[in-house]
Amino acid sequence: MSNYSISKDGDEWAIQKHGAGKRSGYAPTKEEARQRAAEFATNSGGGEVREHASRDGSVHKKGQIIDSDTHGKTDPPSKG
Repeated sequence: MSNYSISKDGDEWAIQKHGAGKRSGYAPTKEEARQRAAEFATNSGGGEVREHASRDGSVHKKGQIIDSDTHGKTDPPSKG
């Protein structure tokens, strides 16, 4: 199982496997990056895809996780 992050990198969106030194790929749009990262996570047995803020804003700080989705595995049951 592997988790992936997507973030804006210049004019493209970068896709990176957590713990890897190099990028797994690039995509021209956020949606395409999200889809490719979801495929990578699913093909590795399931994992999380997290979107990170690319710049400081009024709500988020650069690098902060602003969205996360599980792919290729079931979500754990809620407690309560």
